[in-house]
Amino acid sequence: MLTWFKGLIAKYDAWCESMGLTPENKRSCVPYRKEPSRDERN
Repeated sequence: MLTWFKGLIAKYDAWCESMGLTPENKRSCVPYRKEPSRDERN
């Protein structure tokens, strides 16, 4: 079961990379939300 899950994660990571969703591009497969600065809140 663990081997199957690791294989699934590897395929998902490969798909993300093929779509350009890499940490280097400030993107990931998980939604990324920047916290507003104090100036933007007021």
